[in-house]
Amino acid sequence: MKKLFFILLFTFFITEKGYTASDEGQPTQYEVTMKKVELCTDLACTSPYVLGEKIMAADIAPDSGGADVGNYAPTTGIPPGIVYTHLRVTISRTFTVTASISVDGGLCRTDGGNNANATQMTVGASSGTAVAETMYLVNAGSYGASDGTRDGAVGSSNIDVDYSSPDPAKSMTVSGDDAVMVYELTAPYQKTLRAPVIKVKFSTVTAVGVEDTACSMYLNEPSVTISLQ
Repeated sequence: MKKLFFILLFTFFITEKGYTASDEGQPTQYEVTMKKVELCTDLACTSPYVLGEKIMAADIAPDSGGADVGNYAPTTGIPPGIVYTHLRVTISRTFTVTASISVDGGLCRTDGGNNANATQMTVGASSGTAVAETMYLVNAGSYGASDGTRDGAVGSSNIDVDYSSPDPAKSMTVSGDDAVMVYELTAPYQKTLRAPVIKVKFSTVTAVGVEDTACSMYLNEPSVTISLQ
């Protein structure tokens, strides 16, 4: 039985930095928790087909990350005669990340403080060894460089987070414990006699951003392409 092969790099958002002392880089660990994957016939995803629905953590930072999620769900049950154009992914807003990112001549590192929540970016450390930290997909808004705390609406402070125009995802919502992204397939898919393999190409080389005033750290959007073959 063919299995569903994909890396859920869940895009997430567009982050804009108001301070010049900011940068982005590659984490050594970027663990995401998948909850549901659906095939859709359009961007609105009004009549989805559920490929799989279960809790499963996967570290997608390594090149071999695909092996972590290779058995997430079977593809044999996809209905025939329907043209699918999009994939909808539901993930947890909580990530486990290990990163040491160069910024303005120094380094900001995850320090295991686990101090993030919906309105608080991770505050890392400028010294020591990078260790795993819980990072959070924060609410849309503007965050202060001095403490990584949400100060108000987009444009009111230093670091803006806005989910209204994600890329490469075509839509994204963040609420409660979840983030939901819809991606466009590289080509429309209609089931044949053979169960498909879903392949995702991704890159996390800029998946963690930092601002060096207080080592505020935030999740950036990975590069993602998805196809059914």
